[in-house]
Amino acid sequence: MATDLLNISSDARNTLLVVTTLIVAVTFQAALNPPGGVWQDDRYDPEQNCKVVPGNLNKCTRLAQAGSSVLHTRSEGRYGTFIFVNTLAFSAATSTIFFLLEGSPFQTETLISIYCMNFAYAASVGAVQPQTATTWTLLFVALFSPYIFRLFSHIIKSHKVAREQDVPQGPPVFQRGAC
Repeated sequence: MATDLLNISSDARNTLLVVTTLIVAVTFQAALNPPGGVWQDDRYDPEQNCKVVPGNLNKCTRLAQAGSSVLHTRSEGRYGTFIFVNTLAFSAATSTIFFLLEGSPFQTETLISIYCMNFAYAASVGAVQPQTATTWTLLFVALFSPYIFRLFSHIIKSHKVAREQDVPQGPPVFQRGAC
């Protein structure tokens, strides 16, 4: 088994790439089709006797919009939890893929692809979630957290290595008669 600079065997790297790719696919699909699905048509307050005539809807209260998440309509808290955890899993998996392919000949293309996937994920979630500040905040915190954690981890590691190189090894040695 060949190893690289990160001490990961090629078999382990390949296994991790397969697993993280599956996680990306499953979480992306879950974002497009959240639990409970999406509303197929607009829902209006039944007590207002609204008819599906564009000119008549001005006085009607819309309860749910076609294409939006049913789960969010039924339980905002559960939807928020779902979207946060799903997005965190998606982002951690894309971050891992980038980490595993770091140093490969196609590193730039991989980075572009991963960022495009992240933006496509955010756009997809934005299409099915209600447009509230809370849901967008949860989405972006979860989306960027793995990248921020990896950045801080890299910075801490760099400082630790720099400090270890600056620390003298043992007491200073004095030579007699050097002056």
